[in-house]
Amino acid sequence: MPIMAEQVARRLSLNRMLLLGAAAALALAVPVALGVVYAESSQTDNAAAEGKDLKFSAVSIRQNKSSGPQIFGKSTPDGYEMRNMFLAAVILTAYVPTTGGARIYSDEQVVGLPHWLVSDDDRYDLDAKVDEADLSDWQNPTKQPAMLRAMLQTMLADRLKLKVHRSTKQAPVYALVVGKRGPRFKESVPGESHPGAYPMPGGGMLSMEPKDGWVMTHYFDISIGQLISIVLPTPGRTVQDETSLRGKYDMTIERPAPTANGTPAAAPAPNADLSAAEIADQLGLKLNPAEGSVETLVIDHVERPSPN
Repeated sequence: MPIMAEQVARRLSLNRMLLLGAAAALALAVPVALGVVYAESSQTDNAAAEGKDLKFSAVSIRQNKSSGPQIFGKSTPDGYEMRNMFLAAVILTAYVPTTGGARIYSDEQVVGLPHWLVSDDDRYDLDAKVDEADLSDWQNPTKQPAMLRAMLQTMLADRLKLKVHRSTKQAPVYALVVGKRGPRFKESVPGESHPGAYPMPGGGMLSMEPKDGWVMTHYFDISIGQLISIVLPTPGRTVQDETSLRGKYDMTIERPAPTANGTPAAAPAPNADLSAAEIADQLGLKLNPAEGSVETLVIDHVERPSPN
């Protein structure tokens, strides 16, 4: 029986779907515009205060009927744009975890998400403009992430009638800790170039190269939060950061090269065939099973976007 798009969406982690775009770009050697802006998570939920008076001056949301390249949401000098993408990406950009160290909610942390929000049949283009009075703050890198979250939250409430709340629950988790011999990666050098690499969701770069029957996946200038959210596949359990590593890092992960009938196959999502424990071990880290308090984002109400 054919697998419907909705079934695929349910089974495929939302944050892994973001990384699939990067993998496709690498496999085809064609740049794909990424850049979902995941702000570093804070320990307090101040989004309401940030967003009380902040909103885009103009917003256009249109269903994409022509396919084309995917842009997973990126800031522009005067606004924000997205192309041919599911709207869950906007929600996961607007609302980030306030505890646990991750940069994006995992599947287990999002409750009540309708599958049309991640369906291939419901992809959208979005264009939003920032008011001239807010442009100087918008173009300040230290202010833009909070402004973006606030403006997206206002837009989602207006156009999708989105209502959410955060909650917590006790659940099995993995605590990510540093192994006995310490981490096997280095701190990034600010401003260092990485020719041939592609942007990662949330910042940093990604490249892949074959080497002696293996595929080397290089991550440059990424945080432990990005590692948790995007690289470590842990279905069924949330990973919580207990490493105390707060910088940006360069990491390399090795996996066997995929083959099909004796010839190299198209590149899969980076590290898709490795377990989270194997990835952590390569990096000098360890996942310890534990019980913990897990923050959830509950979708109370959402509708398809109102017409422009």
